[in-house]
Amino acid sequence: MIKTIDFNNINLIDTKSTSSKGNQLKWLYRNNWYKADHMGYEGLCEVIISKLLEKSNIDNFVAYSPIQIEFDGRKMNGCYSRNFKKKNESIVTLEHLSKQWLANSFAKELLEYEDTKDKIKHTVEFVEKVTKLQNVGQYLTIMLELDAFFLNEDRHTNNIAFILNDDTGEYRFCPYFDFGLSLLADTTMDFPLDEDIYKLIEKIHAKPFGRDFDEQLDAAQAMYGDYLRFEFANKDIENVFESVKEYYSSDIIKRAKDLIYNQKNKFQYCF
Repeated sequence: MIKTIDFNNINLIDTKSTSSKGNQLKWLYRNNWYKADHMGYEGLCEVIISKLLEKSNIDNFVAYSPIQIEFDGRKMNGCYSRNFKKKNESIVTLEHLSKQWLANSFAKELLEYEDTKDKIKHTVEFVEKVTKLQNVGQYLTIMLELDAFFLNEDRHTNNIAFILNDDTGEYRFCPYFDFGLSLLADTTMDFPLDEDIYKLIEKIHAKPFGRDFDEQLDAAQAMYGDYLRFEFANKDIENVFESVKEYYSSDIIKRAKDLIYNQKNKFQYCF
């Protein structure tokens, strides 16, 4: 059964285009975040990925559920999750940290380095120095492992963030979040639904340390190790897609499911 929520009288959250492909409509309501699909099937990706992460060795991630949102005379698919930020906390992006401490965009900072390893190492050293967090290399490596597995094309420097306690000044790691532009979800611009997925995979560019997922992943794992392990089987894939089939068309379901099977075969060492 489709779950629907009416936001016609609820204010939108202004997120100032933090995505490289523009913004989804977002609402914060009763301590839940709601996001409407913008480019294609972002909500499906968030839900599927979080459900598959339940069968992994990663426990610090945002759990999403599917929802249909009524707003401005439209019905839109989307997803929602609990607000992982406490009242006395702020989310601070890598880009914001860089502008605060280096007076420069971190995206521009990375352009000073040619080698992918150097870019990642510089990022780790900067974040550890500013936030006093430890094991930032492991945290970023897991993020890159997840992005490579799920083909997330939107991990820019505004999409890597940390949580600041406004009272104590201490930082903690954000749970892994924002996988909406994974699994070829952008059917509006770059990845039309009627095109061959294997040709489209070749067109995807990674972020933020290089344009190739494997190159980023190899560089990070060489320095900090590999961590991601999954325990889901084929029946689990079928079950998680069953949970969203009422929200999305059969061709979207088939494409996203085929991509998961393809990635599972590619990353056999994760199982």
